[in-house]
Formats: sequence, structure tokens, C-alpha cells
Amino acid sequence: MRFSVERDVFADATGWAARHLPSRPGPTPSALTGLLLEAAGSPSGTGLLICAFDAEVAVRAPVTAAVEEPGRVLVPGRLLADIVHSLPATTVEVAVDGDRLVLRCGSVRFTVPLMDLADYPELPRFPAPIGEVDTLGFAAAVGQVAPAAGRDETVPVLTAVRLEISGRGLILAATDRYRLAVRAIPWQPTVDDPWALAHVPAKVLAEVARTPTSASRIVIGLDLADPAGARLGLAAAGRQTIVLLIDGTFPNYRKLLPETAAYTVTAQTAALAAAVRRVAVVATRTAPLRFTFTQDQVVAEAGDGGGAQASETIPVEYSGPELSVLFNPSYLLDGLGAVEDDEATIGFVAADPAEATARPAVLTGKDSGGVRGPGGGPVDEGAFRYLLMPIRTGSAG
Repeated sequence: MRFSVERDVFADATGWAARHLPSRPGPTPSALTGLLLEAAGSPSGTGLLICAFDAEVAVRAPVTAAVEEPGRVLVPGRLLADIVHSLPATTVEVAVDGDRLVLRCGSVRFTVPLMDLADYPELPRFPAPIGEVDTLGFAAAVGQVAPAAGRDETVPVLTAVRLEISGRGLILAATDRYRLAVRAIPWQPTVDDPWALAHVPAKVLAEVARTPTSASRIVIGLDLADPAGARLGLAAAGRQTIVLLIDGTFPNYRKLLPETAAYTVTAQTAALAAAVRRVAVVATRTAPLRFTFTQDQVVAEAGDGGGAQASETIPVEYSGPELSVLFNPSYLLDGLGAVEDDEATIGFVAADPAEATARPAVLTGKDSGGVRGPGGGPVDEGAFRYLLMPIRTGSAG
């Protein structure tokens, strides 16, 4: 195998693929820690394909390269990515010499031992495409919803983003039992009467969403009948991500989100988030953030009598009875950070003040229609809802 490639595009592709390698490899090197390089002549001029696979996620990145001799090799993935990143910004000459890969770039020369290609599993194919979605809109929706997914691997389905696919749009939902985020976005189906449910690992969706791309659309592929496991595919600008879906029963989130609120509070999103960040500096597990709502203001306070304390008063639009509620500040900041409007609305469902502050609050953008939304009916296009459980008095929550 022999090819030449510009360092910048080579570094970008190897770095992207290496991020999908197993994060905790075993005591002995595994074939899955390698990057697969496939060089072949191509009418499109891409020439080189860089692949990674960790048994759950497979990625392919096409790279424009001048191929002199085709070939297929497996090399230590993170080592290759680090080497390429360190090279001067000029053309890289790559060739196989016996059992080593040789990289030359200007006066720099590296040799890397090859791994046994026979140990590398066959990568899954990209599932049959079912539609396309706007890249920026999809990335924004994932950025809003994915932070609410759980981190506890003992309940795998809660580490996923639930993707509901229908002719009416895509609905993304995630929960860790303490908060719930839901967002609906439009898409363009390419099959008749699409309908499916897919539990996609949140960390994979987040990685796809934050990867820069020049593509205006993301192609969505889905195969629920693969004997090796149902898979979702996402492709943009030629790069493919194919992920194994998570089995399990996702909570019935629709019954949790109310359609109306007894009391609503409207505040400037940035000002409220800034106040929460300041006060949260002294918040602790046993003394979390307390919000006290009164006429046209909210007092945010944290700390206990034995240590540091902080409070800040923020002007809001509110005309109900006094409400006092405890929130996890990190969870609240995640929700405020996901609100795209200048103003955020917090809705309290029950008319009784004690019950209102004991039940989950619903955070939305003011222009998203308030608390109305998923309830028992359809999720409106573009609607974002963030349900946040209050911390019970005497609980670390």
C-alpha cells in the first residue's frame, strides 16, 4: 500500500475516527484498538477510507488521497492519530514496508508496527436510508436533549436518547429519572409511512452533533432486523456513524409532562443562568439551590448556617403565591442552557403551593408555547420541554 495525503485532512479524519476507539482497552492489545486504512483507486478521488469499530459503534471517513498502490492495513489507532497530528502541515507520504507502516512528511519519518488484520471483525454496513434531517437543527436538538440522559450503565436504556420517527417529524427524549428533556424537529422522510422507535446511546449522538461538517443534511439509516442487533446510521459529508441500538423499555414520558400550569414564572434566560452559577458556588449536596418566588422576583440562595452562604434576587414575571423549591443547580443550568429563547418560563402544575413545589417543574422557552406540549397529545414542531424534579426536603436528591 502506498498513498500520499495532505496532513490536515489526514489528521482530521484519523482524529475523528480515533475518538470512537474503545476507551478502556484490555490488558493486551485488541484489534479493535486499531484504525483500519483502506486505500484504493476511486473515480471520486477520495482514495482512502479510515475506519474504527468498538463492537457497538462503527465509523468510516473517506479521505482525498493519491493512491499509488492499493492496500488494506490495521494500525494502532490512537498512536497513528497522535503521530499524524504532530506532523508538519504538508503532504504525507504513507507506505507499507514489511510489517510496518512508514510515514514521511518533509524531513520527518515515523514507522508504526502493523496489527494483525485477520483479527479485525467485519464492519457493519450502513443501514438502509429512511430520510434526511437538517444538520444544524439536529445538532441543536441533540445538544438540548442529550444532557438529560443517564450515566448509570446498570440501566442502559436511560443512557439513551429515545428517537421517535414518524412522518410528522422526529421526537428526541432523554431522562435520568431526575430530569427529562424532549424536543421535536422536522425531517424529510425518503420512505413511505415511516414509523420506528430507536434508543440511541446519548454519547454517540452527542459526538455526531458536535463534529463540525460542511454538510447541510444528515442521512438517517435504520435496520431493526439485523441479526447482530438493530442499528442506526448517520452520514454527513461522506462520514458514516453506525451505532448498535440499546434494548429496554423507556419510561412513558408523555404522561409526565403536563399541558398547562397553575403558575408560570418568566425570566431573562441569561440573567437567571448567571445568578444560578454564582449562587451554586456555595451549594452542597446537603444544601442545594433554593428558589423562593414572590411577586415579580425570585431569590436564589444556597449554603447552610455552618458554612458559606450566597443569595441573589432576580426580577421575574410572576404574580402567584409564594413558592419555595429546591433544585439541583447543575440540572437547572443544563435546562437553561438548552433554552434557545431570550426568556425562559418555569411552570408549576398544581394550584396548591405545597403540592406545586413538590411536583416536577417544566422549563421551556417563552416562545415555545409555555408548558403546553407533549402531555397526552402530539409534540409541536420545534417545541422544547425540560422537566426537573425538585429536591425533597431532607433529601440529597
